[in-house]
Amino acid sequence: MSIMKVAITGHTNGLGKELYGRFDDVKGFSSSNGYDISENYDRAKIVFELDQFDMFINNAYCHFYQTHLLMEIFDKWIDEDKTIVNIISRAKYDNISKGFLYSASKASLSHLSHNLRFNTNKKCKIIDINPGLLDSTLPSLTNKEMADIVMWCIDQPEHIEIGEISAWHRDSYVEVQKEKAKLFSK
Repeated sequence: MSIMKVAITGHTNGLGKELYGRFDDVKGFSSSNGYDISENYDRAKIVFELDQFDMFINNAYCHFYQTHLLMEIFDKWIDEDKTIVNIISRAKYDNISKGFLYSASKASLSHLSHNLRFNTNKKCKIIDINPGLLDSTLPSLTNKEMADIVMWCIDQPEHIEIGEISAWHRDSYVEVQKEKAKLFSK
């Protein structure tokens, strides 16, 4: 992979922290350092600062504001040879999650991303990552494993765009949901 300047939201824990550590020239944007994506002004600050970056990893979850941020960055980068990586979720799929607003917000991010990918004359790449559970007591992938998958998607030849990839632990989803129900009933 060539040396690139990377910006990432939600870089202080979980998958975002793991990804943040994978790049040499990286800047993190999070509420802990003054960039709350639910605030219009803070999103505008992020978009303004993106001129100096080659890649943006849209990782921070905050209801539907992750979707707003995608649109704002896309508007800026539509004609640029840059890359947007959206960390979405397996919960975007129908009937997967009972976190209804979480699922809806992730589905909206995915839907917007698909529309931008297929219905515009964009130059920027858009990569969507749909992880299942990460670093959970339930069967899950580790943040390191998921970050390896993200890095593989990013590290493709220039003419290849991995539009979307989903990855999760292979254990039966039905069995995992039974275990989850036991944990929450305690």
